[in-house]
Amino acid sequence: MPLNAVTSHTISIQRHSIYYLERKGQSSDSPLLILFHGFPENAHAWEALIDALPANYHVIAPDLPGYHQSEPLKDSSDYQVPSLVSRMGEFVQTVSQGRKAILVGHDWGGAIAWPLAAFQPNLFTKLVILNAAHPSTFTQALKTSRAQRKKSEYIKSLVADDAEAVLKQTDFALLKGMLGSALFDGDMPKNAMSKSAMPKNKDHKASPDSYGQRLLRSWRNTPTLSAMLNYYREMPQMAPDEHAPETELSRLRVPVLRVTLPTLVLWGRLDDAFDEGILNGLTVYVPDLRIVYHDTATHWVHREQANWAAKEITDFAT
Repeated sequence: MPLNAVTSHTISIQRHSIYYLERKGQSSDSPLLILFHGFPENAHAWEALIDALPANYHVIAPDLPGYHQSEPLKDSSDYQVPSLVSRMGEFVQTVSQGRKAILVGHDWGGAIAWPLAAFQPNLFTKLVILNAAHPSTFTQALKTSRAQRKKSEYIKSLVADDAEAVLKQTDFALLKGMLGSALFDGDMPKNAMSKSAMPKNKDHKASPDSYGQRLLRSWRNTPTLSAMLNYYREMPQMAPDEHAPETELSRLRVPVLRVTLPTLVLWGRLDDAFDEGILNGLTVYVPDLRIVYHDTATHWVHREQANWAAKEITDFAT
């Protein structure tokens, strides 16, 4: 096996298996990074970033519970955030083998990483967030920002009773639209996922081993698809309509979630899911905070700008 090869593993956590990728560092004291992906991706979303990180970094990237090759959980209530935080905290504690890690989260992975870092800071030295809303400022934005409520309207399609059927009947058009159709039309350069690198020839089909094709195979598995959707179905508060009345907005409760760890937020400014205003007031909850923006990256900054993200993470880690 070549040095710094990425290997696949499975571990049992709370009686359910979790699949993860691992690239070991070059020494026992190599920095340890644990990466949580978002919806509707999986651990392989991090491959470009892992490749761009220094060779001496030890990296672990799990499929979130129920995603891809991680076993679906028994009950839908197991996808509530407190349960996910407990499960992923135990995962981190097990795979880190007593070492403190830098926790990195994107999208739903960030939604788990924020409270995990808040409630179990002893597991980590630092926190890195890529385009993932902090629960407090996100809920505040839902109350006050029509722009954020409009951007969150896609959630209704994901929590509908017939969401699985509609997604399959449309060949996952909604999910493909989120990620960009080019990801499914052709192979992407491994470490260059920007729009300029997208294939121009629409007749060129992706290889069976491309990331897009692996995603499709995963989504076509009904238990996996239902597990992914349960993350949204078990959200503590649903996003109101863009023009929701004040009486409905007033019922939203803003959680108080404070993170004391040094925190880096990397933000692609062309995000279709989050209005940039959700970063306003973040220092109230995260006092040791640095925010770095990328003007041309979208929600998928970890793939589009892997080299940039890796450099920012490396600078922050040292």
